Amino acid sequence: MRCVCLLAAGLIFSSLMISAYAADSAAPAQVLSDEKSVQHSTPIIPVEEGRKLDVMWETDPYYSDVGINIPLANTPIPTIRSTDESVIYSDLIQGSLIPRYMVLEASVYPMPLLGTYLKADQPLAYKRGQFGNSSVNLIDSATAGFQEPWAVSAFFGNIAKIVRPGEDRVGSNVGYTGYLFSAGTKQIKDNVFIDDHWLEVEWKIKGKVDYPDEKLSWSFRVGGKFHDNINIADEIYVNIFRNNLNVHFPFLSWMNNSSLDVKLFFSETNTRLLRQEYVVGKKYPKVGWKYTPTLDVGVIWASPNEYSGVLRTSSLDTVTLVFRPSVEF
Repeated sequence: MRCVCLLAAGLIFSSLMISAYAADSAAPAQVLSDEKSVQHSTPIIPVEEGRKLDVMWETDPYYSDVGINIPLANTPIPTIRSTDESVIYSDLIQGSLIPRYMVLEASVYPMPLLGTYLKADQPLAYKRGQFGNSSVNLIDSATAGFQEPWAVSAFFGNIAKIVRPGEDRVGSNVGYTGYLFSAGTKQIKDNVFIDDHWLEVEWKIKGKVDYPDEKLSWSFRVGGKFHDNINIADEIYVNIFRNNLNVHFPFLSWMNNSSLDVKLFFSETNTRLLRQEYVVGKKYPKVGWKYTPTLDVGVIWASPNEYSGVLRTSSLDTVTLVFRPSVEF
């Protein structure tokens, strides 16, 4: 009962944060199109008829996946025609309580896997990542925040394709709203594999738009993660993530071409804070480049209560610096 109440509270909190964030983002979002976006909720226009399976994939040094969309009803995938984030989010939420699509997905996390490999099989290379005489290890900093190496998941909810006003190109610009069930067989702690069968349940709004001159992705979610390893604490969490890139913004602009990722994890049994993550990123695009250098930095605070028994290696809180250089294509 406590878990259900906390998940409901987290859902309300996420909805408020999404609304506030979308309102703040609405003005700069209109710059992305040559046409002015409608300020009220735009109609969702069906563009496909009948049942159709869609296979999708994405590759990234930190998260790569392949998935398939499976319609659960004989209805077309609708299209949202707007660049206004508040419009996109509100249209995705409408009718999300009744799932009309299922998405099956398999994902893998290349950089965290590399970190576990280096620590286990290349200890000298791993040790070279130590920053001077400090306790900071650059490999730890580059892989921090990822607690599983891979996962399989099933999503039940609604899907909408997203198109800028005045354009017909849809491509892979898709938004999702609904319920996600994920599972895996391993946990990563300090770049070491731990045997653990885990299950994750969450409600989320997720999506992305990808044009030659503009990229935008977001994920707002609330959920819980449960482990069969008794030495790993079950937790509930709230996560807010937004990432934007536009080549027309100034090269050294700080507010634009940036990302924000905030995660708060609480104990499922007593609601105490177990972990908090704050990561901000900056992108440096340039017209004509087919790639964009990126740099994410941040901090992760963790309570010793996140683990118990043989897995608790300290009785003190730990702080890990996050440093993730990467490239977007």
